[in-house]
Amino acid sequence: MILYKTSDLSYEIDSRTIFSNLNFEISSNAIYEIRGGNGSGKSSLLKILSGLNKMDDVYYDENLESNIAYLGHKNGFVEEISLRDNFNIIGASINDSLFKKFGLSKLKNHKFFNLSFGEKRKSALVRVISSQKNIWILDEPFAGLDKESIKNLKKVFNEHIKKGVCIIMANHQEELDESIKIHLEKNV
Repeated sequence: MILYKTSDLSYEIDSRTIFSNLNFEISSNAIYEIRGGNGSGKSSLLKILSGLNKMDDVYYDENLESNIAYLGHKNGFVEEISLRDNFNIIGASINDSLFKKFGLSKLKNHKFFNLSFGEKRKSALVRVISSQKNIWILDEPFAGLDKESIKNLKKVFNEHIKKGVCIIMANHQEELDESIKIHLEKNV
C-alpha cells in the first residue's frame, strides 16, 4: 500500500532551496532511510512527511494522520518532572519490558533533566514504540545511543516492520542494510 508519493517536490527556507525535484514513493512493510549531509533537508522532509509542514506536491494516504508517531531532534518531554510523570501527562503507560530493554527501569522516578543525553533519547524512543502507531517518523534515532541500545532498537524496528507497517528516519549513523534509501544532496 502506498503511504506517500512525491512529484517533483521542492522545499525552500528563507528563499534558499533546501532540496528540489524529489520523486519517490513510500509503502508499508519497509524501513526508509533519508540520508544526506548536514543542511540537505532530511529534517525538513521528515516534517513534511509527518504532516507538520503539508505540501501539495506530496500524496498522503487518507489514514496517515492518526497513525503517525513523530520524534524530531527534541525529545518532547518536560525537563522538570519525572520520566513517569512525563508518560502520565500524555496518557501513555510505561511499558516495563521496553524500559528494561533500554536500561530505563531504575530511572522512572528521576527528573528528566537529570538523565543523560542517551537516556533522554531512549525515553523518547520508548514513547514512540509504545504509541501503537503504525508509522514511525524518526529524526536521527541512533544519536546518543550506546551499542547495546542500537542493537535493541534495530530488533524493535524489525519486529515493527513484520506487522506490515513503516519506519521513516533520517540517519547519519551506520546504514541499515535492509532499508530503502532516499538520498538528498545539499543544494549550494
